[in-house]
Amino acid sequence: MSVLQVNTVGTTGVGKRLLVLVHGYGADEHDLAPLVPYIDPDGAFFTICPRGPHPVVGAGAGWYERTTQGEIDPALFVASVDALDATVDAACADHGLDRAAAVIVGFSQGGAMTLASALRAQAATRPAAIACLSGMLTMIDGLDYAFDQPLPTILIHHGTHDPVVSIDRGRFTRDTLIGNGVEHTYREYPMQHEIAMASMHDLRYWLAAS
Repeated sequence: MSVLQVNTVGTTGVGKRLLVLVHGYGADEHDLAPLVPYIDPDGAFFTICPRGPHPVVGAGAGWYERTTQGEIDPALFVASVDALDATVDAACADHGLDRAAAVIVGFSQGGAMTLASALRAQAATRPAAIACLSGMLTMIDGLDYAFDQPLPTILIHHGTHDPVVSIDRGRFTRDTLIGNGVEHTYREYPMQHEIAMASMHDLRYWLAAS
């Protein structure tokens, strides 16, 4: 399995755990890196930001494509999840870190990748915690979720005014987890498709407690 291109943000402190920030569609491996000094001010994590495997013309990279009808190629989606898993494994091996102690945070499409990577039935060692920001739980053929197994700590943030990934999709994720008895924290904010200051503030304290 190919390992993705990575922006190694590193750490300002001891960095004993891995933090993975997974960007959204049309962004790149540098997009979420500026969050690190704010959400991990004490340098508890060694942070990497992987680049999605699919180039987006004139606008960075993505993890998968959707047709105008909203359809997703299941094989390409799962291949991107596999590549993300391989990249996390490689980072842990390279830096002597424990995958079971890692935290993965994804925005938009990156949130879909994060949920799929950590919750799917055939997942590798699950991380300690995951956060899906303005993202979605994606249901496709060939991707089964293991809601009945021990799962990471889960945080979901979504904007009530999001014009890109509607609030209904965030609530679908919440309701699916509730329906399957999965513990999680779900929060809505009066924001669009973004990480507003209130969301970032809450993410920082959640990360410190994870």
